[in-house]
Amino acid sequence: MLLLALAAAPGLAICLYVFSRDVHNPEPVRYLVASFALGAALTLPAYFIEKGASSLLAADVAGILLQSFFAIALVEEALKFLVLRYFCFRLPSFDEPLDGIIYSVMVSMGFATIENVAYTWIHGADVLLGRSLTSVPAHACFAAIMGYYVGLARFEPARCGALLRAGLGRAVLFHGCYDAFILLTENRWLTQYVSEALLLTGAIYSLFVALRLSRRLFRQHRHTSRQLFVSDPALTLRVADERDLPMIEALARDTGPDAFGGFLPEAQIAQLLDTGYSTTALLQQMKEGHRFLLVSNAGLPVGFAAYGALDEDRFQLYKLYVLPGHQGRGAGRALLEGALRQAADEGASELRLRVNRSNAAVGFYEHLGFRILRSEDIDSGNGFIKNDYVMVREIEDREA
Repeated sequence: MLLLALAAAPGLAICLYVFSRDVHNPEPVRYLVASFALGAALTLPAYFIEKGASSLLAADVAGILLQSFFAIALVEEALKFLVLRYFCFRLPSFDEPLDGIIYSVMVSMGFATIENVAYTWIHGADVLLGRSLTSVPAHACFAAIMGYYVGLARFEPARCGALLRAGLGRAVLFHGCYDAFILLTENRWLTQYVSEALLLTGAIYSLFVALRLSRRLFRQHRHTSRQLFVSDPALTLRVADERDLPMIEALARDTGPDAFGGFLPEAQIAQLLDTGYSTTALLQQMKEGHRFLLVSNAGLPVGFAAYGALDEDRFQLYKLYVLPGHQGRGAGRALLEGALRQAADEGASELRLRVNRSNAAVGFYEHLGFRILRSEDIDSGNGFIKNDYVMVREIEDREA
């Protein structure tokens, strides 16, 4: 029992280390535990797939390379990727690029911990030290590399597919190189010409390169995390075009449940997002004269607004949303001020908006100079009613 506890210790220690470094916007423990558990559960399908695939391959050098890169590396990294993409990627707490690395490492350490315990159970103490110092940290390095790109993909819908493929591909490449050097030491023909020590050196070097790269990528995302949640916001505002609409849809779907969840039923939220915030709907709104602004902090899009002219003298603010984890740091104010400046430049005397009467954003708008003009109840279809305030802010200085 002590031996098995020691086998589990490296993976758990890496989890604790990674968790301790996620200090600026920590992930909920329940999601981390769930990710670890799902990673642990992957060991069973991985075992049977790898066993079946390896049985079809010869024991020569070509067979070992195919086994290393496809039967082992691709199988294991693809299974971990599926959990990362279809569970972790969709979590509401996945709200910064660093989360890609955090969740990826948790999934991978679940897998590596069970794998290490199983090897120790079967082979005993002889394999414990070597695997604990190499194989388990190697899984963490591969996970960090994959998670770096998954973290970027979460916030770049236009490049999402390419970034996800890059993350999976790089993890498979490093994993395959490491395993290939290890397994090639068992090929008697090759070891006549290449010493086992040299092959093992290749494995250690590939692990060293993966470690260096994963640490650099981890530092980059931690630096971004600090800029997002601790340092003074580095906000940038720009006009969005058609290429940005998938990003705007993603932001809307990430903010919608939090923005409306306190006063609208889930079915109405779903209808609202599908009819008013899909990329197709947003494109139609853009063609009808709606203008969109994107606000970013440290280069990461965190919110958007849409506005347009009602007539020569009045502008309407149609949408303004900021990701829940990034509210209270000036992004909403920056979007509103951008819309006000544009309205003033075009000679408008007021900016109007609609907001649900139960929405906490009413106080935000009142704080920024809006007043309630009237209440309106509007049938939005499918039996749902919008209970809104119409709010207005006068634009006194048109040259501002």
